[in-house]
Amino acid sequence: MRLGERFPGRRKAVPVPAAAKAQPYTFGAPVAGWVTNQSLVKSKPFSAQRLENFIPTSTGIIMRGGSVKRATIGSAPVESFITYNAGGTKKIWACDETTIRDVTSPASPTVAPAASVSGQTSGYYSYVNFTTSGGSFVVAVNGTDFLQLYSTTFDWSAVNGLATYRLNFDTQTVNYVTGQTITGGTSGATATVVKSIDNGTTGSLYIQSITGTFQDNETITGGIAGSAQADIPAGVVQISAAITGVATSALSHVWLYRNRLFFIEGGTMRARYLGIDSVTGALGSLNLSGIFQRGGSLLFGATWSLDAGDGIDDKCVFVTTEGEAAIFEGSNPAGATQAEWNLVGRYDLTDPMGKRATMRAGGDLIVATKEGLVPISAAINKDAAALSLAAVSRNIEPDWKREASRRLSLPWEIIKWPDMNYAIVSLPVTADGQESWAFVVNLETGAWCKFVGWATRCLELHDSRLYFGTNDGLVLEGEISGNDNGLPIYHTYVGNPDHMKSLGGLKTVHQARPTFLSATPYNPKISFSVNYSVDLPPAPTAADGGTADLWDSGLWDVAKWDQAQPTGSVGGGQWISIGKTGHVMQPQLQITSYLNQRPVTEFVQLDVTFETGGVVV
Repeated sequence: MRLGERFPGRRKAVPVPAAAKAQPYTFGAPVAGWVTNQSLVKSKPFSAQRLENFIPTSTGIIMRGGSVKRATIGSAPVESFITYNAGGTKKIWACDETTIRDVTSPASPTVAPAASVSGQTSGYYSYVNFTTSGGSFVVAVNGTDFLQLYSTTFDWSAVNGLATYRLNFDTQTVNYVTGQTITGGTSGATATVVKSIDNGTTGSLYIQSITGTFQDNETITGGIAGSAQADIPAGVVQISAAITGVATSALSHVWLYRNRLFFIEGGTMRARYLGIDSVTGALGSLNLSGIFQRGGSLLFGATWSLDAGDGIDDKCVFVTTEGEAAIFEGSNPAGATQAEWNLVGRYDLTDPMGKRATMRAGGDLIVATKEGLVPISAAINKDAAALSLAAVSRNIEPDWKREASRRLSLPWEIIKWPDMNYAIVSLPVTADGQESWAFVVNLETGAWCKFVGWATRCLELHDSRLYFGTNDGLVLEGEISGNDNGLPIYHTYVGNPDHMKSLGGLKTVHQARPTFLSATPYNPKISFSVNYSVDLPPAPTAADGGTADLWDSGLWDVAKWDQAQPTGSVGGGQWISIGKTGHVMQPQLQITSYLNQRPVTEFVQLDVTFETGGVVV
């Protein structure tokens, strides 16, 4: 080999100028949120590879609040919630497989409240609030038990093919039993008890199949047990009429369309509907079996609007278990003309994740499917294979699809929370060892994050407060306090790889300084990973949370619910030594929260100083 000839296979680094100086660089907060559907080599600016328990906003990322146990309804899973809101009365019930229990203001978070409804065989309900000329009601169905109707006038009542009446009693000596026949001692009248409300020596019997006429003050005796005197000076009172046409135990889903109740007849391709402004009566029938092509059965229905309200442009959507959607327009499903009822078209989605896994957004109907969170408007214009491109959840597509496959055995739910400007998607735990997660999206920016530590079997928004039920029978309120029912919250941000404007160049980050806007204590830990390999250090210790008592975070009648929100201040903190070298950098932020109040801390940016090295050639 001649002098000066390059040795084969050997590379030489371009020398770094001796006068190289540290340069400044700023990593902005990941306002684009959690993004995992991209090449790590060319990541979306201001995005995160991991964003756990931080919520992206338009200006930064904020720490989520904690959760507090509000009720225990037993050891069985809380499968769904039901709410009522009318005439100034607001109530929420938690449902397990056999009962419906009022958890609006339970006496104890550890003792199950008395069952409002018992003897059920499924706790997964679909419900609507419906105000008619006859009053304000909750209509709830589960596909296996009779339809449940609630009003403040008569509490809960099972509705089937028979009218239901109320017989009040007093001077009770023996309790009555549901399902038995009662007999009037003087009149000889009989009836079947469908519900007994016992207030000690007084109460009410809900009865059906009456023969004869019960008389006031006669002794009413149960065929199995029960004895009291009738307290009916004006006679028995009808509280609900019958629903006929099909057994209401077959109705699995309910929704409102053009002031009319629609139902799915579970396991079939038939939809049912009642008359306008009615919660009882004869059910009409819609057979949709000739419309769909993939088989299966109807799963749910909903209203889709071309604007953000309810009006003449509303359309009625029917969705099957196989992910097909049929869209109708019109106001009279029994009508003989297209103007009264008309099929707009049949469109392909992918398998829906649950009949409660939908939400309205800007007039559109968003449906959670195996491919992602898909707007119905996109299904009209795209093939099913391309729907993921239009999905609201596109930024987290790999994670969505993975969890949809892992957690398919239980239905998902979505709750839109305008006050917090986000929507939360439940990820029910379906196997031992599975993570307690929920997906969260900013309603304004579409940026995503993940809540870690919330075991969201089901979700509900009630009185502008978020509740979730768990597999072990607990009801918790979310976004309150600064810890998860006594456990710390670990907030974690890992940025997507950043070449710091020097693609392929070697960099050394020497120092970093974060900027926060905060009104509550926090103890951040800043670190870096390099060269696409995430390496998080142990989480930091929690900052002192103080002893503030905020509404629903302290004791009843002690907490100051109208206390002003703490005023935030900007803090840049001190420069922190980093000393990390690599070709690509990923900033990392960790905070451990164990506050007694909801944290008010926003991460804004991270300033660093770095030097560049040579490019290997």
